[in-house]
Amino acid sequence: METGGIRSCQSCGMPMSAEEHFGTEADGTLSKDYCANCYQSGAFVEPGITIDEMAEKCSAILSQLFCIPAANAERFAREQMSCLKRWTGREIPACGSCGMPLARDEDAGTEADGSLSTNYCTYCYRDGRFVEPGLTREQAVEQYAPMMASNLGMPLDRAKEMVRQYLSTLPRWRE
Repeated sequence: METGGIRSCQSCGMPMSAEEHFGTEADGTLSKDYCANCYQSGAFVEPGITIDEMAEKCSAILSQLFCIPAANAERFAREQMSCLKRWTGREIPACGSCGMPLARDEDAGTEADGSLSTNYCTYCYRDGRFVEPGLTREQAVEQYAPMMASNLGMPLDRAKEMVRQYLSTLPRWRE
């Protein structure tokens, strides 16, 4: 299966960048929506799990990987999951530059003709162009990481690593 680049699992939010990360459908094909940890043979591994229980599991991993205090990691995981298909019933697109969910029309940027962008948010993209066209991925890391570190109570170097990894999943920053 062509995986279409990196996708996020629509159950837990894990980046899926290689075939082994993707779950499987009942016919053995790769799932386009769910990771191997959440979905196998066309069914959820834990069909009765709640979003709060999933956030608790994922936050333990986030906390350990990025030195985020447990309560902050759980809050963050829950916020991220609240936009995923398994929990909302629909896939909410995310900005291809910063990752902000495009849940409402007012979240979307605009194309040159004034129509709403389906790919980028209003903070990153207006009138058919990026607000900061010369911004590099590393500059974006330097810009976003201090905010992430402050909001989650984590060390700045770990926030930079987390932001760098996340940005690499977004279309604007893929190498």
